[in-house]
Amino acid sequence: MDAEFLAITQDKLIIGMLILTRISGLFVTAIFFGHNAVPISVKAALTLILALIMTPLFFDAAPHIKFDLLNMALLVFKEFLVGALLGFSSNIVYWAARFGGGIVDMDIGYQASLMFDATAGAPTLVGEFYAMGTLMIFLFLNGHHFLIESLFLSMKIVPITTFTITQSTLSLLFTTISSFMVLGMKIAAPVMVTLFNVNLALILLSKAAPQMNVFMLSFQIKVAAGIFILVASVPLIGIVSKQALELMQTNITTFLMSLNPALVN
Repeated sequence: MDAEFLAITQDKLIIGMLILTRISGLFVTAIFFGHNAVPISVKAALTLILALIMTPLFFDAAPHIKFDLLNMALLVFKEFLVGALLGFSSNIVYWAARFGGGIVDMDIGYQASLMFDATAGAPTLVGEFYAMGTLMIFLFLNGHHFLIESLFLSMKIVPITTFTITQSTLSLLFTTISSFMVLGMKIAAPVMVTLFNVNLALILLSKAAPQMNVFMLSFQIKVAAGIFILVASVPLIGIVSKQALELMQTNITTFLMSLNPALVN
């Protein structure tokens, strides 16, 4: 009786630990949950609470796991990788917003110091503005609820002992990474196009009136034009971010299904 009780307790502890590892991977890389503004103590508490809730739900469906050092190390790595990939997929839109804002910063001149000292660490003002806006839209769409739901879904689609990186998985990862660049350029496009036209007009002005100091004049004009278009394009950026975040939910579900060969085939 004692041996049977110890075996059941051991299985529960192992399954709970593996589920805790998957949740930890998500909380390290996911949007909102992995943000530096969230205290580590809060992350740890939420991770533990979710693990305590999820473990009884999936204990009966989980197979017996042999307690072996190598086997446990591989399972822990696999569970953390699944959670980290899940969080990475959810963070693409946030990173794209920061990337697009960084391009705008460089074009307007807010990050001109990096041209002289690449290690200066100048903040991306527009990048942070876009990123915070994207984060607010994410919360408005209940994206944090979706990430928790995706954890439960991942336990059903990718059980503890099932994990295979298929050709479909690699294809989705490459598509996701490429969409990061495309989305960032879309976010930065209004300001980039406007400033290109401003530079073109300044070039024509320098040819028409050589006596004017167009170089010094360009700083004020580019900043003024950039801020004006930046404010005017905020609704457009919001629409693009909202559509990208909604598409992200579908992509995460597809990504999870690609990790189970039985569902892919």
